[in-house]
Amino acid sequence: MTDAQAPADTAAGRIAAALQAAVATDDRAAAWRVAELVAADWSVRPLDAADADRYTDADLDAAATALGHPLPAALREALKLFGHRDDLTRSQDPLARPDELEIHEGALIFRNENQGVCWWGVLLEDLDQDDPPTYYCPDPADKAEQTWDRWTDRLSLAIIDTLMAETVIAEVEDLTDAGELGEYDPGDDPGLTALPKIQPEWAEAAWYVGDDVLVHGRPG
Repeated sequence: MTDAQAPADTAAGRIAAALQAAVATDDRAAAWRVAELVAADWSVRPLDAADADRYTDADLDAAATALGHPLPAALREALKLFGHRDDLTRSQDPLARPDELEIHEGALIFRNENQGVCWWGVLLEDLDQDDPPTYYCPDPADKAEQTWDRWTDRLSLAIIDTLMAETVIAEVEDLTDAGELGEYDPGDDPGLTALPKIQPEWAEAAWYVGDDVLVHGRPG
């Protein structure tokens, strides 16, 4: 099933439309709309309109000063919208808090794999962009083989992919589950809608949505 087949008045239709807009345009507001929909439909509660879910400009200015580098607008906007929501951002491979942001191997690291085997970052030379491209860096045994591979064209998309992944991994009783799919191929399930691709083709993972389920898996 394709994203165009999702009824517009369902949770599946709303998130498919928002994600399509986020992928197809450079409008970051569409990406943050995805965050709002995920929180509303697939988390313990919607995003808080008050300050409980977010970091302040003062927090982000302090982080930028400590780093000696500016924070891209996309990162600031995300942390100001849902930066305090650990269930949306820090279930396994966490989005960095402002005081955890660091410079490593020529990049600003915004996300870490939980066992330290890879990082996601923005190259220092791109930090002057509002929504710069992102890169993925594994931690090989031979450091001479360490490289930054292109991840997403825009930081906002990488952050939304992080939010969606961390949400489905979150251990919330009666809400989330994770495990091996075996021979089950979500791409063949007529009850699921394939969402627009965020991760690079070499990552192979894909997103699917149904009226009451958000699925992250590898098609067969």
